[in-house]
Amino acid sequence: MIFEIQRNGKAAPKPIKTSSLTDEGWNEKDLENYLRENLPKLISDDLMVIGQSRPYQPEADLLALDRHGDLWIFELKKVATSSDNLLQVMRYSQNGVNLSVDDLSDIYLAYKGHTSDSLVVDFCKHFGFVSPAAPQHWGNMLAKNHHLVVIADGTDEEAVHAVGHWQNSGLDIQLWPYRIHAGNKNAFRFELPDLFIKGRQISRGEPGIFLVNTARKRESTSALEEYMLKCECALATAEPWLFTINRMLTGSRVLLYANRVGVIAVGVATAEKRNIELNGEPGRIVRLRDFRKLKSPFSAVSIRSIAGENYPLLQTLRKLPEDIGEKLWSKCVALT
Repeated sequence: MIFEIQRNGKAAPKPIKTSSLTDEGWNEKDLENYLRENLPKLISDDLMVIGQSRPYQPEADLLALDRHGDLWIFELKKVATSSDNLLQVMRYSQNGVNLSVDDLSDIYLAYKGHTSDSLVVDFCKHFGFVSPAAPQHWGNMLAKNHHLVVIADGTDEEAVHAVGHWQNSGLDIQLWPYRIHAGNKNAFRFELPDLFIKGRQISRGEPGIFLVNTARKRESTSALEEYMLKCECALATAEPWLFTINRMLTGSRVLLYANRVGVIAVGVATAEKRNIELNGEPGRIVRLRDFRKLKSPFSAVSIRSIAGENYPLLQTLRKLPEDIGEKLWSKCVALT
């Protein structure tokens, strides 16, 4: 429950009025379609949606893969869940036990359209796995483990006890109750708790927009810059940046900035982070997807026209304020 509390601390807490999908003019399919498009924003970009239920087919509402190749099976309800809903999502998991990579690819192509790359190739791109052996490796690993999640407008006591029983029996099944709060004519409020699986937090904070300096000095390039452009990654060396780069959550947008030149490339952070050694010095990389070089650099002068005349650009890694980051990102993407 969400309460309104007066800043002077004198009035009693006032519960914010709850609503329902029906009262807000949505049905179950509306919620399903919205979650399909926004699951990475509501949970984290560490999930990749690969399938959605089709009319009159006995299929899970949403299917997704995480970076470990585990299959996530989501069942959505616009009302409070019951123990029957648990049996439904368990049945989908049972049907998915023997899914081959070809079966998964068929599901993915039906969802994305046949103009898409194969499931395994897109999976490797999304999560930043670029080893030549990665597609063959993941083709044999996908969907071997299942996580079952029932998303509903609350739950009943019987369902809570049933989930406890199945969890104690080794089944990875979760209730993820949401709440709808009345808004205005343009929007309503959707309350969703953090999602944990076996003590591991799946939902994450909001990804940010980062400016990463490529460490040019007076040269026309640098070893760090050449590595970033070749390997399509963000790279930091030396303390404290070796640790700071870990704050770059999956889905964060990254601008690569070359001193005295400007932003030269952009990309989106994947879950793939690892240590390297570059010219005898320890480094840590974050693999980027949707990597694009700018046709012409977005200059320091242009950056400061948005961020302010004295905005510092020499720091190795900087998380940009949201308003500045959004403007810079849109300007730079337009130049790719």
